Amino acid sequence: MQYKLIIFAIIISVLFHLGVIILFGKVQVDLSYLDFIEAYIIKKEISTKTQHPPKGVLSENNKVQEQKIEEKTNNKEFDKKAEENNKESTEQPNESVAKLTEKSENNSNVADYHDRFSKFINERMKFNIYWMGIYAGSAIVLVKGNSENIKISSEVNSASFISNFYYVHDKAESIVEKGKPKYFRLIQIEGKHRGDKEVKFDYDSGEIIFINHIKNKMSVHKGINKVFMDVLSGFFYFRTTQIDKDKPIFIDIFDSDKFATVEIKVLREEVIETSEGKEIKALLIKPELTTEGLFKRKGDIFIWISNDDRKIPLKIETKVSVGKITAELKEYKKE
Repeated sequence: MQYKLIIFAIIISVLFHLGVIILFGKVQVDLSYLDFIEAYIIKKEISTKTQHPPKGVLSENNKVQEQKIEEKTNNKEFDKKAEENNKESTEQPNESVAKLTEKSENNSNVADYHDRFSKFINERMKFNIYWMGIYAGSAIVLVKGNSENIKISSEVNSASFISNFYYVHDKAESIVEKGKPKYFRLIQIEGKHRGDKEVKFDYDSGEIIFINHIKNKMSVHKGINKVFMDVLSGFFYFRTTQIDKDKPIFIDIFDSDKFATVEIKVLREEVIETSEGKEIKALLIKPELTTEGLFKRKGDIFIWISNDDRKIPLKIETKVSVGKITAELKEYKKE
């Protein structure tokens, strides 16, 4: 027992001198390395004297242990509350969707969607595309299916000469089920720009799922209580509406992970001449697109449609990064 007291006295002396040195800033010491002294010498001496500490006295380890237990309990309660809050937030409707629901009630969300697209089945349109007056490529739009399920597809390809310095190969597909969009995919190669976006519409569950394959991102929008079109089916939906030249038409769309209400204005009536020299009565319309759409455009888009019930797109003009793109209808078939 005597040698333990001597060692204890030496340690106290050393610690005292170290304390004086540290106090005057002469040496920086990490005392964590001396923890073994308390654990293996001092505490062992105390444990030989008594197995139970006096009431109301807690060792430093017990205090730390209690503090850790309390922190874990608090963290569990916090995580539980956070989980409940997160659950509530995911179950609530998307705020932007709710605002759009209040905003547009007139044209795009009528009750009867079924059979609206049937009139376009077996429709085929081919367009020649011109860039600043130079032939730049072609686009083909096809509609296949039946009254229950319809697939609208479009493909744009640049001409061989243009492809040497600005290659374009775009594909879009929209699947419409009972008059409501079910699936949309847009793959874009336009110069250096790349895009691959996918949308899944589930109106039974009130969900829209957006996937950006290039950026490897996915978002789920819940609480959908109205019908949103994609940009491809949205144009065909517009062709089924009644046009009042003095009133704009509003169509709710979901494009590039954004909800938007597109306003389509009828600017004026015109007579345009086709490449075959035929004159056709047309309406010039201007959609106010706030999303990307089918092209990486830089300005407004203007569309000439036939001034009849079919509303066939005859010519489209829009600005791109360099110059202006014009698409003119060259072939129209309806089997």
